[in-house]
Amino acid sequence: MGTGEETSAAGPEGEGRRLGAYVLAGDPVWLASSLSRYYPVLDDLVVMVPRSGLGWTGRRIPVDECVDRVRRHDPRGIARIVLGDWQDPVRPLRADTAQRQAAVEALGSSVDWILQIDNDEILPDVQSLITAIRWADERHLGAVEWPMRVLYRRIARGRYLEVVDPLGPRYDYPGPIAIRSGTVLVEARRCGGPFLRPVVVGDDRSLQVRHPLGDGEVREERLGAHEAIVHNSWARSPAEIRRKMSTWGHASGLRGQLYYLTRWLPAPIVWRAMGDFHPFARQLWPRLRPTQEDIGALLLPEDR
Repeated sequence: MGTGEETSAAGPEGEGRRLGAYVLAGDPVWLASSLSRYYPVLDDLVVMVPRSGLGWTGRRIPVDECVDRVRRHDPRGIARIVLGDWQDPVRPLRADTAQRQAAVEALGSSVDWILQIDNDEILPDVQSLITAIRWADERHLGAVEWPMRVLYRRIARGRYLEVVDPLGPRYDYPGPIAIRSGTVLVEARRCGGPFLRPVVVGDDRSLQVRHPLGDGEVREERLGAHEAIVHNSWARSPAEIRRKMSTWGHASGLRGQLYYLTRWLPAPIVWRAMGDFHPFARQLWPRLRPTQEDIGALLLPEDR
């Protein structure tokens, strides 16, 4: 991996704003497909590598596999490895936040805005995000959130069970996917201060959209459904799900194992009868249905 001393990628695509991003080395699922979507607009990229090879809960995670995938999809050699230790078995979300904050600090003043798109998230159109960043910048907002479609179970090649409501996809907003350089994170990728929340045109049903405007929130109905992030939240193999549940920031021990056995595992058979099934937030995930399109078309061959 290079030093980052390369020609600016932002240029006409980044519209003059220097853009950075970070990759948390721990989850290889969809990493290549995710990174390839936003890599062309980056000026700087840091890969946050736990030197112990252990994740937030103290369990071993596939760090080397993640680093290898970044290397293969970094033709300009801009990625920089940043080593550290981020563990808190009792409160793993604190370690999650600390690792992300270390990434923000590592990028420092080399960029104006930082993309924090997780490895299991596919942004279909990065230019839509660039436009939103410009809009937020002009209005002195410090962050940009984004609607995310949630995939819950893979049922066939390119087909998944997706979280929906009776009228269509149900969108989540787990935190900003773009923040100003120097931002202080408060929980995972969330931060304080004014922020832009673009929503899908016609969506008045998703939980966060039904709520009144939050403190500092600027809400704009400006996106098409095809521009929402596709989030591989739980649509993994059983082995990958068990690993995720033991290493992620929301690890919940026995409660999580019961959820895996009674809700996630039988979903391909009982999905029609499932309702309000989010593992720890009521009313967020109302029901499931098979995706209406081939999600595999968004993925690189190695992630299909």
